[in-house]
Amino acid sequence: MNASKRPFLTAAEAAERLGVKLDTIYAYVSRGLLKRLGSDKESRFDPAQVERLAMKGRRNVVPKPQALVITTELTEVTEGAVHYRGQSALELARTATFEQVAEWLWAVPQAAEEGACSHAPQAFIAPKAAVTLARSVSAALPVDAAPLERLRVIASVLGSTDPLRYDTSPGPVVATARALIAGLVEGLPRAGATGSAARAASAPPDGLAQRLFTQLTAVRPTAARVRVLDAAMVLCADHALSPSTLAVRIAAAQRADPYGVVQTGLGALSGALHGAASLSAEELMAEVEAGTDPAQVIGARLRRGERIPGFGHTLHQKADPRAPVLLELVRESFGSKRAVSAADQVLTVMRARGLPAPNIDFALAVFVRAAGMVHGASEAIMAIARIAGWIAHALEEYRAPTKFPWQALYVGPRS
Repeated sequence: MNASKRPFLTAAEAAERLGVKLDTIYAYVSRGLLKRLGSDKESRFDPAQVERLAMKGRRNVVPKPQALVITTELTEVTEGAVHYRGQSALELARTATFEQVAEWLWAVPQAAEEGACSHAPQAFIAPKAAVTLARSVSAALPVDAAPLERLRVIASVLGSTDPLRYDTSPGPVVATARALIAGLVEGLPRAGATGSAARAASAPPDGLAQRLFTQLTAVRPTAARVRVLDAAMVLCADHALSPSTLAVRIAAAQRADPYGVVQTGLGALSGALHGAASLSAEELMAEVEAGTDPAQVIGARLRRGERIPGFGHTLHQKADPRAPVLLELVRESFGSKRAVSAADQVLTVMRARGLPAPNIDFALAVFVRAAGMVHGASEAIMAIARIAGWIAHALEEYRAPTKFPWQALYVGPRS
């Protein structure tokens, strides 16, 4: 192209491209950053040079952090309180079943009309063929596979058997959620059983909590003991925008099916800084129950620079209000157990030193130990219960997907 006909940018166009004022353009010229072409009256600039300057400036510009605010009608967490759709989760733990609370979170029409504690929820039942396959696959895992690891595998198996899983309209999603939660519970091996007995199918008892109780412990499932598990699941059903819940909402906003959404949540929950906290609290409790001085157990962790698992909470500066509710129920049904005595010893040491108050992870660990449940049961309880909240959040995203505004800033090498 002839130089005289080459396209150039005016000073105003260059300023607009660089996002600066006209005076700044002339300052760039005086500093040698831009070369002015043309007469003094009508300055022209080479578009390629302007573009190089624009890109050079962009490399060193760090985007201002943007606060991501997601509106939700599900859970409100305040200091000393947790509410599910306006109802106190602490009260629901004593008055409602997990199934009732799940349907309350999912805004099932009958629950919305009759109330969280008044309506009769539909049965949570999984297809027998899907459960049989899930049990077979779970049985092929290593004997010492943790319950949460099994749940991740079972969720994948259950999803693969459901050809209608891509329907994200409210009714089908809720139906899928009921079957998925039931399938996860029934796909776990029964505590204390081995071989074919661990894989044997049985008629599901009335409540989901009773089914889960018998999968996690060989202790007799009295009504009072099962009620504690029901309450624990209600308290863990949702808790604002936790890391796993955020991951779930991102997946749902991209129209991942409900199984994929739950698998995303389970993956995030398995992290050492999230769901694994309850597992660490179980291990702390085991040491104290074995006779180790609780001050020594706590002191050893402090010396290693570790947080005390099961204590303190980022959303509750004073105390997690869910913990005392569950601990009180555990004392009522398992008061004579060694785990309860060990818990009291730990709490005494923590209070005497002004250390953080217990959270739901510690309360879960105490319950699991008192009920003689398998190692890692606290993670499984948290995971299965939290699916109620994950599905509720997914329903919100299916209805109105969040536009996540994040962007990546490259800081690696350049040639």
